[in-house]
Parts: sequence; C-alpha cells; structure tokens
Amino acid sequence: MLIDHMIFRLQTLECKECRESLRGRRDKQFCDDSCRAKHHRKSNKPSPLIRRVEGVLLRNRSILKELKGTIECEATSDRQFQWLRKQGFDFNFHTHVQPLPDGRLAIMCFEEGYVVDEEGVRPWSAKKDQLLALLPC
Repeated sequence: MLIDHMIFRLQTLECKECRESLRGRRDKQFCDDSCRAKHHRKSNKPSPLIRRVEGVLLRNRSILKELKGTIECEATSDRQFQWLRKQGFDFNFHTHVQPLPDGRLAIMCFEEGYVVDEEGVRPWSAKKDQLLALLPC
C-alpha cells in the first residue's frame, strides 16, 4: 500500500542554452561544448558602453603610437596637438595619469601617453616595468 502513494518521477534536465533534454550525469548543464561556449559568451558579454569606451581607448593608444613614428622630433608641441586632433584623438579618455620625476604628469592610454607642457603636447612612453609597478598586487 505504501507503494501506491509513492510517485516516482525522474527529473528531466535540459540544456541551459538550447533547451534540449540532457542525458548523462545528473549535474550536466549543457548538451555539448558549443552550447556551453555560446552560453558563456552571452552571459559575459560587456555592455555597449564598456565596448565603446574600450574602442576609444584603443584608438587613442594607436594614435599615440603613430605620433611617435610620424612626426619628427623638431616639430613643435603645438603642431603635435593639432595632429592628434586631426587623427581623431579624444582627450577626454585615458587609462591613468602617471607622475614624472620632474613633477609633470603623463596622461596615459595603456603604455602610450603624452605630456602637456607650456609649449603644448609631447609624446611619452612608459617602460613595461614602470607600468607593472603601478598595478595592485
């Protein structure tokens, strides 16, 4: 009689991505690696704002790298500022500000940066060791 009151149900599990029924282990969450990867990409996708800011920072970095190679050393800092503006450099976006030994500040986009002085803008690059020292342990 006790058996009459018992209901045996097998729990049916489904893939978190495609909703197909799963076979195999009880704790299985995805039917295969492709569904697992799709689900991971969807759930860890950065917001549109973060993607836009990251894009501006990367563009600024590449423009600063190009500045070092294209403009000759005797060019005025004011000319370099104008060149940055023409290339689409956005002065509102940077990754950090690094103090220099002489008291000036380098405005950085990752390892590339610029220093603003009385004459205008001058390119400046951080060494790898200097950047690593700034990172929290």
